[in-house]
This record gives sequence, C-alpha cells and structure tokens, in this order.
Amino acid sequence: MKTKEEKAIEKKNCRKTSKFVAFAISGLAIGAAAYYLFGTKEGRKTLNKAASSVNDFSKSLKEQAEEGLHRANQLAEKAKEEYHKAIHLARETGAEVLEKAKKYKDDAKNVAKEGLKQAEDLSKKARSGIDKA
Repeated sequence: MKTKEEKAIEKKNCRKTSKFVAFAISGLAIGAAAYYLFGTKEGRKTLNKAASSVNDFSKSLKEQAEEGLHRANQLAEKAKEEYHKAIHLARETGAEVLEKAKKYKDDAKNVAKEGLKQAEDLSKKARSGIDKA
C-alpha cells in the first residue's frame, strides 16, 4: 500500500506529465499550422488570401470613416449656415421692431399734441362762454 505522501507525489508527477503532454500537443499543433501556412503552396495561398482580406477590410473601414467625417463636416457647415441665417434674421427683425416702435412713439406724441391742442381750444371756448355769461 502507498502512503499519503507517495500518493501526493504520484499525483503531482501525473499533473506535471499532463501539463507537459498538453504543452507538447499545443506546440505540435502550432508547428503544423505554421508549416501549412508557410511551408506549402496551398498554405501560402491561404495566408495571402487572409492577408488580402484583412487589407480589403482595413481599406473599407478607412473609406467608411472618411465618408463619415465628410458627412459630419457637411452637417457642421449646414448648421453653421443656419446659425448665421438665424442671427441675421434676428438682427433684421430687431431693427424692424425698433423702427415700428419709434413710429408708434412719434404717432403717440402727435396724437397727444393734437389732444392737448383740442383741450386748450375747448378750454378757451369754455372761458369765453363763461366771460360772456
């Protein structure tokens, strides 16, 4: 019979062996893939196709990013134009309002003068009527 220590040592050795076997199999798989991609004509064709696909994808992303930037720039320019139009319209409207207010002020002043003149005339008539009586 084995003691606990012997079992623990055996288990530890078994783990080490399992890790070594897994590492060796991984290395073998990576080596086989590398040989296929770099060592055979078909592998080089596959690698070239993959590189070409990556390049095409990269170009497509770049084109889409440039198009997006261009559209964003167009929208910013349009917003800037609309802002300037709104400012111009506000200034024109403000000027029109000031002109109308000045006209209304002048009209009110003239109406007040006319009313004052009529009131004075009525007052004079009333005095002359009182003086005659």
